[in-house]
Formats: sequence, C-alpha cells, structure tokens
Amino acid sequence: MLKLFNTLTKEKQKFIPLKNNKVKMYTCGPTIYDFAHIGNMSSYLFADVLKRYLRFCGYKVKDVMNLTDVDDKTIKATQIAGEELRDFTKKFELALYEDFNALNIEKPKKVVRATNYIQEMISLIKKLEKLGYAYQTSDKSVYFRISKFENYGQLANLEKQQLKTDADGRTNSDEYDKENAQDFALWKAWDKADGNIKWDSPWGPGRPGWHIECSAMIMKLLGEQIDIHTGGEDLIFPHHQNEIAQTEAVTGKQFVQFWLHRAFLKVDGKKMSKSIGNFYTLQDILQKVPNPLAFRFLIITNHYKQPLNFTIESLESANSSLNKIHNFINRLKNLSEDQIDNDENLNLIQEQTDKAYQTFSESMDDDLNTPKAIAGLFEFITMINRFIDEKRVGKYSKKQLLKFLTYLDSVWGFIFFDKQLEVNIAEQIEQLILKRNIFRQEKNYQEADKVRSELLELGVEIKDEGDKTTWTYLK
Repeated sequence: MLKLFNTLTKEKQKFIPLKNNKVKMYTCGPTIYDFAHIGNMSSYLFADVLKRYLRFCGYKVKDVMNLTDVDDKTIKATQIAGEELRDFTKKFELALYEDFNALNIEKPKKVVRATNYIQEMISLIKKLEKLGYAYQTSDKSVYFRISKFENYGQLANLEKQQLKTDADGRTNSDEYDKENAQDFALWKAWDKADGNIKWDSPWGPGRPGWHIECSAMIMKLLGEQIDIHTGGEDLIFPHHQNEIAQTEAVTGKQFVQFWLHRAFLKVDGKKMSKSIGNFYTLQDILQKVPNPLAFRFLIITNHYKQPLNFTIESLESANSSLNKIHNFINRLKNLSEDQIDNDENLNLIQEQTDKAYQTFSESMDDDLNTPKAIAGLFEFITMINRFIDEKRVGKYSKKQLLKFLTYLDSVWGFIFFDKQLEVNIAEQIEQLILKRNIFRQEKNYQEADKVRSELLELGVEIKDEGDKTTWTYLK
C-alpha cells in the first residue's frame, strides 16, 4: 500500500483518499511575472510523478494548479513593461506550458488564474469577517487575526511565539496598522502605486492577498476538503500555514489530508539568485544540454524529500544515463524478429519482468522512492541486454518487453518520450544513412566515411550489422 510523508503529521502514512478511489489534488503554481526557473520545475516534476503514480495505482485524479497573476512583483513588472496585466502575464503562462511540454509534464486538468476568482475571494473574506477572524485597518486593508485560530503554526511546527514578525510573506508589515504584527493580509487596499490594477470590494478598491487566492480557488473547484496539496518546501510557512488557517476557520473541517513538499534545489551549492549568476530557466540549461528529458531524469532520480544540488555536470551525467536507456530501447526495437521464443527463455524473461515490477511498486509505495525504483530499472535493462547478447529474446518476448516498459513509462515519462529528436531530424538521419549505404554498395568508402563524419557532427553514432545499419543519438 502507498505510504506518503505528510508534512502535517511529520511521518509516513498510508494513503487513503477521502472518497473511494477518487483523489483531489492541488499544486501551487508560479507567479507569472517572469519565466519559471528550474526550482519551480523541480516541484512540478514531483507533482507530475505523484499524479502519474496515483493513476498507475488505479486512482482517479482531479488536479488543479494555480497561476498567481496579481501581487506586488507582478504589478511592478507590468508597470515597467508598460503593458496591461493580462497581456503581460500571458506570455509567461504560455512559456510555462512550453516547458511542461518539453519536460513531458502532464498539464493539470485545470490551470487557473487568480484574477478569475476575485469574487470567490471576496466572499471568503466576508465569511471570515463575520466569524471574527478578519478585521479592517485604518487604511482599508483586511487582515486575518491569527490569535483567534488555535492551531496556527502546526504545519510549520512553530509555536505562536516563534512565528516571524510578518506571516504575510509578501508584505512589509510596517505599512499597515495591524492588531498583531503576525497577522497576514486578506485584502490589500489600493494605493496609487498599484495604478489601474484594482477591484471593487465591500472594504473599498484593492486586490486580494497572496494566501487567500489558493483557498478560494480550491474551495470553488475541489471543495472544502482535499486529499493532497503539493508545493516546494519554501511554501510551508507562511503560505500553506495561512491557507490552513483561513480555510479551516470557515469550514471547521480539516482542509488537506496530505501535505507533500519538494525539498530545495540549489545551484552549485548555493541558493539560486540572479544577483550571483546562478539563476536558470529550462531554456538556459538547454543551451548546455539540449535534451529536456535529462533534467526530468535528474530530478526524478533524486528523492523529493532530499535537497538537490544542481550542476551542469550533474545534468550531463543524467543525460548520459538517459542515453543508455534510449539506446537500449533502440536496440530492443531493432531486434530481428527471426529469433524464435522457447519456453525456457520466456520463463527467464518473465522472471526478470516480475522482479522489476516488484522492485518498482515496492519502491514507489514507500513514499515515492524513485532512486531505488530507477536503480531497479537499470538492473532490469542490464539483464535484458545480456539475454539479447545470448539471443534469448524472440519476437513475442520483444513485444512483451516493450509493452512492460511502456507500462512503467506511464509513470516515468522519460523512457519513450524523446523530445531530443524532432521528426525532421530523424528523417534527415535516415536519409544520410541511406546515402551512406549506397556509397558502401558502390565501394566508395571515402564518401561513405564523409557521411559517417556528418552523422557524428549531428551527435549520431551508427553501427553496421551486415546489410543493416542501426543508429543511436548521443547528445
């Protein structure tokens, strides 16, 4: 049975959905004032593998991810660009989807913008105000009264006296006349620095605070209680703690059953920062290693609870390991179908397949132990390569092996999903191989060698086996 580490309880727990085999899952998405960085992507890759494995286990997953398209940073960046909020943020939203596609991240069923749910946020704040959890200050902003919420700090394992002076996370507390320095903003009153970005509300013109966005959208789209909430561990406090407070204050029910957080990603041993030059987007690292699946592989081979130190060298190493998998798949696909299966060989292959499946499922059931599961995949590949060398893999077993690997890849998403080769490049390679083989038949070996060199420049290694030529992509 699947066990997951719950940040709320600080232990691994058996995962049992609230309702039968249906899972309601929410992921905190990016603030779309800039291109998402690789730290963001590591969290979305974790959520992607989690969702895929839940489906693999037979659960029906309804997942939602938000896009924060209004906050201090977004407003400032929009004004600098001299564009309307929607137009400015749209390009970063589209870029995010392009990165998802490159990394083979399955887009959540619903990806929602905060500004499309302003009325739901206002409605939630009004309920909090009625219950005595919200109050308005002299500048017309509205705050959450954390002293009234008994379990505030539980998720982050903090006592109230240990809390930061400002639990808002994105506001300078000195700007507002709050009852308590720890209280966080639910509604921020408009001021001239906001320009034309504002919405009418019972408290005057303004905009929502950061934390209220997720609570309102979750309650609207998934209900008052959900099974899983994911995000980076930097969101535990204050963001996720504040989500719990403002939601449970209204419903009186446990908001989220399982809180799952991806550990920090550092770059060259340091926190990622534009000021020190180690801030990377996916497009940046593709300039170094052009295969986006290498980054997917690198992130997944690291357990989500363990911090990861990203380096270009680690990405190159991941790409090399991934090429071994892709080359194995090419070898398996290109096997001659003349080899006849026999019972002995079929039984040997079935034993290895059963062993590989057991390693995969036991590892993933143990809080998504992806490093152990992928180690099992490489052990399986080593054994099947040995069987191929011994000519034990026939037409039927080849088909079954590819079927099994496709089954596993419904979770991994890197075995067959090969973004490094566009169709036109693959066709170009095949045409060059055909051209070279014609030169070989004509015994024009000098020209044949020139074509081989051209293929190597494309990152393609070829191997002649009689009249047949196979190729593997090395980049």
